[in-house]
Parts: sequence; C-alpha cells; structure tokens
Amino acid sequence: MNTGMIKYLETIVGCGFFHHISKSDWIEAFEQLEVTLRTCRKGEIICHMGDTLEAVYIVEDGSVRAEKTYPSGDVHIVSVYEEDDVLALGVILSRRKTSPVDLVANEDCRMIMIPRQSMEGSRYRDRLMNALIEMLADENIRQMHKIEILAERGLRDRVLVYLNVLTRKSGTNTVTVKMSREQLAQYLCVNRSALSNELSKMKREGLIDFQKDQFTLLQAGLKAATDQGLGPDSGEEG
Repeated sequence: MNTGMIKYLETIVGCGFFHHISKSDWIEAFEQLEVTLRTCRKGEIICHMGDTLEAVYIVEDGSVRAEKTYPSGDVHIVSVYEEDDVLALGVILSRRKTSPVDLVANEDCRMIMIPRQSMEGSRYRDRLMNALIEMLADENIRQMHKIEILAERGLRDRVLVYLNVLTRKSGTNTVTVKMSREQLAQYLCVNRSALSNELSKMKREGLIDFQKDQFTLLQAGLKAATDQGLGPDSGEEG
C-alpha cells in the first residue's frame, strides 16, 4: 500500500469504520474500498439538497456543516461535522440516498471518500455495514441532543444545553465551537443579536467564558445546567 495512504487508513480506523474487522485484515479491507480524497475550500458546496449520495464521506481535517435553506431565505444549521466524523450516514444507508440538506465546507477541509459500490463488493461487506449502522445509531443520539436543545424555550437554556453536550463529549470544560456567531444562532434557531447579548450576560454572571470560538462552561454554568436538568443524562454525547 502507498505509504501516503496510511494516514487515511488511520482516520478510517479512528472513526470506527473497521470496528468489526481484525487488525490483521485492515490493510486488505482498506485496499478494497477504492478510497479517494476530496479537498474543498471554505463555502464550497459538497452536496446540494436533493442530490444522490453514492459515497461515504469522512472528515479528514477541517469541518463541514449540514444546513437547510427555507423559501423565506432563513437558514438552519442542522449539524457541524468535525475531524473523524462521518457525513450523512442516514442518506447512504437509505433506499433513495437523497440528501435532505446542503453539505457545505465550513472551512477549508479534506474528506475521505469511500464509494458505496466498493463496500458492496468487499468481502468484508457485512462487517462494514454493521459498523455503519452503529455509527448511524450514534448520529441519531446526536440528533436527539439537538432536539433537546431546541426543546428549551429560553435562549440561555439552549446555550447551556449546547455547551453541556460539547463539554461532556470532549471531557473538558473548554471547547472550540466551529461556527461563527451567525451560524451558532442559526444552529440554535435564535436571533443573532439576542444570542450575542445573552452570551455577554452569561459571561458577566460567571456562567461561561469565551474568546472568539473558544468557550468555557464555568462551574456556575455547569451547576445551573445540572440543577435544571439540562443536557444529556447518559449515552453517546455525539
């Protein structure tokens, strides 16, 4: 195998794609997948809503956002995928394989592409599909957390739930939010100005701290989230 491809093998293993394949078989399985790399510039459309997806995309570096634009012109950011995340699993495993959202490069990024056809032709097909189904289950839990966020009526509570999910996932109280303030407002389904004002209030009150895209959920903020039962209680923090 080309030594330049080793890094892509590591990414595929790291995201759980080979979870059911023995380590001794990783190289053979990798060589059967017809892996290619796609590089995108910030703002580039990777896939339009309604397009058919015939490949699995894994974020090698950078980030990608899934967004939906409504006839009114309003934009809702559904998810942001970061390094080692797998894009649109539900689409590739569906019958129609039609994307319900636009996939957009949130910043300059590189993605590993694995054609569905190469998975179907691999002798490891069943094990690969089992791994995809498990990753889809994790993705569904992530979307459940998104529903929990939007179920909160108060803007402050939405922010606390969101940061609580991120800090539990990362294992640290300081996290990087790979969205602009406008994008974060779109993700939380709130007004940008209202979000900026609320973030400033929360910072003054000692609930959070932030500097550009770095956010820290302070002890008082974590206690507020816990006391109000905000955020995930268990399960994958995806």
